[in-house]
Amino acid sequence: MTETRVNTVPGKPIVGIPLLLLCAANFIDGMDVSTIGVTLPAIQKGLNISPTLSQWAVSAYVLGFGGFLLLGGRVADIFGHRRVFISALLVFTLASIAGGFVTDGPTLIATRLIKGIAAAFTTPAAVALLLSSYSDSVDRAKALGIFASTSATGFVLGMLLGGAITTLNWRLTMAMGAPVTLLVLLMAPFFFPVDTLRTGKNERFDWIGASTITAGLVSFVFGVTNAADHGWSDSMAWGPIVASLVLLIAFFVVEKKHEAPMVPLGIFRRAKLSNALMTVAIFQGAYIGFQFVATLYYQQSVGWSAFSTGFAFVLIGMFVMFLSPRFSAMAQKRGATGLIALGMALQVVAYTFWTLANGHLSPVVLAFLVQIPLGLGYAMVFPSVQIAALGDIEEDKAGLATGLFFSAFQIGGGVILGLTSSIFGSSAHYGWNPYLWGSAFSAVLALLTILVAASGPRRKSARA
Repeated sequence: MTETRVNTVPGKPIVGIPLLLLCAANFIDGMDVSTIGVTLPAIQKGLNISPTLSQWAVSAYVLGFGGFLLLGGRVADIFGHRRVFISALLVFTLASIAGGFVTDGPTLIATRLIKGIAAAFTTPAAVALLLSSYSDSVDRAKALGIFASTSATGFVLGMLLGGAITTLNWRLTMAMGAPVTLLVLLMAPFFFPVDTLRTGKNERFDWIGASTITAGLVSFVFGVTNAADHGWSDSMAWGPIVASLVLLIAFFVVEKKHEAPMVPLGIFRRAKLSNALMTVAIFQGAYIGFQFVATLYYQQSVGWSAFSTGFAFVLIGMFVMFLSPRFSAMAQKRGATGLIALGMALQVVAYTFWTLANGHLSPVVLAFLVQIPLGLGYAMVFPSVQIAALGDIEEDKAGLATGLFFSAFQIGGGVILGLTSSIFGSSAHYGWNPYLWGSAFSAVLALLTILVAASGPRRKSARA
């Protein structure tokens, strides 16, 4: 396959239109996750739907994104990263525009589901395009750091932009990313190399494996989402989870025997990748769980609006946006394990401080102070664990490895959010302070993440 690479000087700042285009698409993906959350009250009123139905506008995106990531990564590896990136981004754009014209709840949910599935195809393809664009390892690390930071920045700014635009018209928030993705679509064909269809023996598509893993992940995310809403004892929670386990067992049986498996099981023997998958699942789960608890506290206990609550997480996004590239380069030079452990230690401090200081400090002061260690920690951990997972992956496996990484990221967040929600509800039932117990759970998970990261490969393995 003919390939073009970005010309860079090692150690110099990474620039270039290809990186800008990939980051723009990644920013919109992150923004789209959070924008809908602050828009839900206006959507309920505008479409005259119940809170439960409107909540699925959030869940449908996560369901499509988390459930189809592995399929998206493997499809991109086989059929071409550029081809899949452009095709999926076109679907994402059309679904965004359609979302601004919905007239009922089911149609809204359908457009959100389609956007989530499209994002599951664009993300692995975008990372694969990025990895193939940089030959120097330091430049690649910096580019990965910039790419990682844009998603977190989009997530934070999405809360603010969504709240601001909702004051004009909630329908505008559904399509607010479309102008950016349209611009990326127009420019992408001129800045990414044309890829060819790979048709070798080892590139035949594993339809049975694709069906079982996708159905299994969708069923699992569906069950976890219902558990977060209705509790783990609900049949709509444990039923899909049991079904997913059966499907995943069937998937592993099929993959062992298939001569060209969708997910070669040998990839899990890569110590750096496997450790990074466990680390990012717990790390993201701890953060999402804390964000869930803190958001409820600021809105329900303190009485802040959704727009005001968004400011309680702005500083975190700024830290991630500006510092992630630097920490990414440090992880490449000195190894990721130490940075991950230090970043998680800062997050332990943040969660513990919020737990102990809650009710004893002004909410404004508390929100400001906790963002400093939390933002620094997130800026250290996320790009570092992404470097550990993807830094030395071959180009023909980049989509698959990216799919595994972001599946762990999404599903870990969903599972732990369900656990946090259960702890929150149980604490309130027994008369305990649910905000304190919920944030304490995140602190424990952050400690666990340090242990998992410390058990990973050391610097010697990273160099290899």
